[in-house]
Amino acid sequence: MKFSIVIPTYCRRDTVLRNVAALEGQDLRDFEAIVVDDGSGDGTPAALRELEVSFPLTVIEQENLGAGAARNAGAAAARGELLLFLDDDMEADPRLLAEHDRSHRDGADVVLGDLPVHPDSPRTLLSSGVGLWARTRRERLTLPGAEIGLGELLTGQISINREEYERIGGFDAAFTRDGLFGGEDSDFGYRVYRSGLRIAFNPEAISYQYYDVDPALYLRRAFEGGRSEQELTLKHPERADDWLGPTFHRRRDRWPLMPFVYAPEAVSRPLRSAVCALVRSGRQWAWLRRLFFNLRTMEHLRGARVTRAALSTGRAVVLAYHAISDLGDDPILRPYGVPPARFAAQLDELAARGWSFVDLQAVLDAIAGRCALPSRALLVTFDDAYADLLGEAAPLLRERGIPAVVFAVSGLTGETNTWDTGIGASEQHLLDAGGLREVAAQGIEVGSHGDTHRSLPGLGPEELKAEAEGSANRIEALGLPRPRVFAYPYGEHDAAAAAAIREAGYLAAFTVSPGLVERGADPYSLPRVQVLAGDTPRRLRLRLSATGLPAGPRRSLTRLARLDR
Repeated sequence: MKFSIVIPTYCRRDTVLRNVAALEGQDLRDFEAIVVDDGSGDGTPAALRELEVSFPLTVIEQENLGAGAARNAGAAAARGELLLFLDDDMEADPRLLAEHDRSHRDGADVVLGDLPVHPDSPRTLLSSGVGLWARTRRERLTLPGAEIGLGELLTGQISINREEYERIGGFDAAFTRDGLFGGEDSDFGYRVYRSGLRIAFNPEAISYQYYDVDPALYLRRAFEGGRSEQELTLKHPERADDWLGPTFHRRRDRWPLMPFVYAPEAVSRPLRSAVCALVRSGRQWAWLRRLFFNLRTMEHLRGARVTRAALSTGRAVVLAYHAISDLGDDPILRPYGVPPARFAAQLDELAARGWSFVDLQAVLDAIAGRCALPSRALLVTFDDAYADLLGEAAPLLRERGIPAVVFAVSGLTGETNTWDTGIGASEQHLLDAGGLREVAAQGIEVGSHGDTHRSLPGLGPEELKAEAEGSANRIEALGLPRPRVFAYPYGEHDAAAAAAIREAGYLAAFTVSPGLVERGADPYSLPRVQVLAGDTPRRLRLRLSATGLPAGPRRSLTRLARLDR
């Protein structure tokens, strides 16, 4: 089958019925339609199943998981070579599929089409504005040499080869969780750009948007836009400027409404209700247009502020241990050997003082803004994968139910710490493949500490690839899950090293610079607190308490802290 048309829908029975029925008019007949009802509760699935159409129509029902999850569910059921994602308010022009097919045959991997407003749409201030936007977009993208910007990759009408969709990873359903709106298309579009796929705009691939969005819903979506702006920044801080939404351009617009950005939602409700009623009536006065879209900006900024406040609380301290043994006779390694009894006492003291031990996934989710952490969250990690981890540390962790991560030097598995013996340190055995598999079975995730424990700054591209990707390959070849995280040898890294780690597929990388891991942090430069032999339980507790104090603004959020921008 050539095309699978995937349509997510929620509580728009009449609209989606009309537009699914309109697919009968397609010139290209090699297609199926898959409609995913996202928990509507308005009889949409039953009504769709009663439609008499000549093309294969699949109706999928799911609980209200959001548009991102609905699109993924439709794509998973698709049989077509090409996926065409179409919003439920889009009526397809008869040439829609044929034009997408033409662009793909001309070499495009991703195809975008024109989105004019349906002529039967209610004539309101909002539909007029959307119509103007659609015309301007078409004119801009058909200019000679026009570049398709990141903001053009809209899911209202977009087609992509199914294999490429799966390679990119589909939509991140977290953006539209719990019925939230927006962000999943921008995230998907950015990953399309980053993958290097060829993108084309075909102005003859047309779907007419029946625009009947209520003004109050429009403003709620503006608030959600502010929310998704912040979450996009947390996930892709390197493109923070691309996620910025509307702003006030004139002082006389900004100053009357900025106080509402900081006030509780109920304070602005009477103003919003009155303006929405006027827009709903069909009036299109110039002053009303200006006021309504200023309210949109206000709601967007308010959503950004509320979300920024909610996302500013998740933080954790990551502990970095080395050997869990007494190395008091070693002139080099003495500070890095914590005796087992002291290790146990440290864990017990921290737990008694209210610290909560969390796993790696919780920390990764917190960095990305997907979950909250306890007020005193700790992640335990071990560098080098010394053999004493299995015999000494693992039982103590298991008894207490504490998860951990160990960073193994993949090229020296089962050998010794040759990087230290060369400078006069004693020989310490490292876990072999069986030992790594055993600690993994006991709840200690295995990450990478490089292939040879070389410092990464200054290495060439091929050497960096060997230390990053080569190390991951070796660990996976041992029968372990491919490592998700990396610890820089000696904690040393630079931009080239961080890029190599990211390109190798690691989700995060750790240094040994002290500090807090916080939401919005650069995932490839995460701090850790080294635990040393001289750290009594009380001393370690005091060190962590000091680290947990507010440490100033986070780099990835300060760029958006200017609400009055």
